[in-house]
Amino acid sequence: MKTGLSTVEIHRETAVSTLVQLLEVYTPPGEERRLERTWFRICGDLGYRDFWRDEVGNYFAAAGSGGRTVMLVSHVDTVPGELRVRVSEGKVYGRGAVDAKGPLSAMLLAGSSAASQLKNIRLIVAGLVDEEGNGYGAKKLVEEGLEADAIIIGEPTGTTGIALSYRGSLSIRIRAQARGGHASAPYIAESALEKILRLWKLVEEHYGGQRYEEVTSALTTLHAGDWVSRIPDRAEGSINIRFPHPYSSKEILSRLEEFAKIADCQMEVIDVTEPVVTNVNNFAARGLQRAMLRLGLKPRIVKKTGTSDMNTLVAVTPNIVACGPGDSTLAHTSAEAVEIKDIITAAQIYVEFLKEMDSAQ
Repeated sequence: MKTGLSTVEIHRETAVSTLVQLLEVYTPPGEERRLERTWFRICGDLGYRDFWRDEVGNYFAAAGSGGRTVMLVSHVDTVPGELRVRVSEGKVYGRGAVDAKGPLSAMLLAGSSAASQLKNIRLIVAGLVDEEGNGYGAKKLVEEGLEADAIIIGEPTGTTGIALSYRGSLSIRIRAQARGGHASAPYIAESALEKILRLWKLVEEHYGGQRYEEVTSALTTLHAGDWVSRIPDRAEGSINIRFPHPYSSKEILSRLEEFAKIADCQMEVIDVTEPVVTNVNNFAARGLQRAMLRLGLKPRIVKKTGTSDMNTLVAVTPNIVACGPGDSTLAHTSAEAVEIKDIITAAQIYVEFLKEMDSAQ
């Protein structure tokens, strides 16, 4: 399909500068407001005329005034654990380089580069808050009735990966109380920690999957005891369950409640996100595949073991996929880094995608 739009060049220096500026502001969940001044400066430097921050802290930049709305959506928060930002050997290092300020920077670059050529769509680039937390930024948009015709979620998929599915997530807090006792006589004591571990063993045995298609579980926090010779009378922990379609949180919660009762523990749900699966032939997926092919790239369909804002924003439109630069195995690690060339390639893919959306009938 010929779009009639000229090829857009993404400059390396601008790509590096944009990403470095985003990374230099450390934004764990709850502290995303730190980015406000930097966001406004970046958007202004890139030529956006319309950019803002909403009441819950989500960031936006818009271009075009056509009848259809296309969104490029990533997130501005990162997991805790600040890393030194540096550029070395063709890579940019820093917390969020992969997840997901790298994809977000590519989206900003693409929107800026294609803006003057868009005649039939309104583009909105969004950097949402709390994706690494409970996804409040995306959930609030759905609650407020966000409308869009197509959405790409900016998450690391190895640049040419197109993610059609994400697993669901269920996080619970578990607590236990017991008599406690002296460590010298554990046979007459009662341990709250052992109750927690008994519950965890039941969960692990039942939900100890090793593949995308299986339900997996992880004991993510554990707190008990205050003295080396005292058996704990209180203990607390948290467990995260990941589950693919067609599993539902309801059936898993029912089983967890049974386990908690057997282990004499109390259980509280922290957060629930249902799994998402979209069709390979949806409007956004087809447009993204054509965009890659036009650039001489080979699109790959992938499944993601994690959870993203796509799980929530599918309620806005079924024309939704995830795609972005970066190696997801480096996300949340101390070695988090992204290839500069991948940021540029991703931006070019997004530009071609926008051309597809602009020319679609």
